[in-house]
Amino acid sequence: MMENRRYKALGLMSGTSLDGVDAAIIETDGEDIFGFGRSLCLDFPDDGAPVKNAVKAALKWRFNGPPPNNLQVGSDYIDAVHLKAIESLGIGDVDIIGYHGQTVFHQPAQDGVKGQTLQLGNGQTLAAKFGVPCVYDFRTADVKAGGQGAPLAPIYHQALCRYSKLKGRIAVVNIGGVSNVTLLESDNPLIATDCGPGNGPLDSWMSLKSGKSLDAGGEMSFKGQADFKRIAKWLESDFFNRPIPRSADRYDFDVLSDMRDMSLEDGAATLASFCAQSIARDMKAFNPDSIIVCGGGRHNPTIMGMIEIHTEGKVMSAEDVGWDGDALEAQAFAYLAVRALKGLPISFPGTTGVPAPITGGIVARP
Repeated sequence: MMENRRYKALGLMSGTSLDGVDAAIIETDGEDIFGFGRSLCLDFPDDGAPVKNAVKAALKWRFNGPPPNNLQVGSDYIDAVHLKAIESLGIGDVDIIGYHGQTVFHQPAQDGVKGQTLQLGNGQTLAAKFGVPCVYDFRTADVKAGGQGAPLAPIYHQALCRYSKLKGRIAVVNIGGVSNVTLLESDNPLIATDCGPGNGPLDSWMSLKSGKSLDAGGEMSFKGQADFKRIAKWLESDFFNRPIPRSADRYDFDVLSDMRDMSLEDGAATLASFCAQSIARDMKAFNPDSIIVCGGGRHNPTIMGMIEIHTEGKVMSAEDVGWDGDALEAQAFAYLAVRALKGLPISFPGTTGVPAPITGGIVARP
């Protein structure tokens, strides 16, 4: 029967770190996971310049007036890079594609005013090229319904924990440009939220002060001395006073103008601690037994150590429980694509603040 059909789904994710595309294949019926296929990470060519220009244009535009030309240029670039990622991975016998696209602007709902969100990328381009349905624009329906539009991976985190037979109070933390957490305990309703900064501010700091794109191996943040007084001030900003669930744009935590007097190392240590402390704040009441970290941030041992300092649970990387931390977000959008195709909910009151569970995404057919 159609309801029980297993799909081989290919998911694509390009996050706010603006570093490239992750692609991954899973087998799922939209509820359970049955297996994992190939995955890859593809760096943006030309340092992602068209995407970065689109982000700058979107932050100025903010949905006021006609869209700037940079958005279409960025969208064409994103489509081209994702086409290359699929060709590199191999479409094979894939039944469906989940295409997150590139977020260039995200303004969540606040004070009763609905938010706005924009992900570049046209799923119809991918559907036509590869001859299978492509689900894209996953966030807009949730935002229009009054939700935050993020995070969307929690229902996949729940399925992963079920697949891996993990028990207890579990926090799944994703550290990308922004950090978010899913709180899981048996079959209780999902709770999730964006926590605050992820790698975004630290990457921007490294680029500004050293010309490097990231703090490789946490070397600079390990050498520096964190400024806790400055972090305490940043943690008083409006975002951290909003009730959960809440969502953020990477540029909501643009604190670099407050760091002009800092050395490279001290600034890196301060931003790493800012990331860890914002994550810890949202887990205090839940008090998880296990904290499983995925996303690029888990490669920074300084951030991982700081999370350990500020939390009580056992801190592990995704690989410690048999997951692929680099592919996990792409896998999530493969899973969400099947749910969207079947009309199953992808966002929930406890994850995005949407009034009732709803599905989302546009299904483009070849």
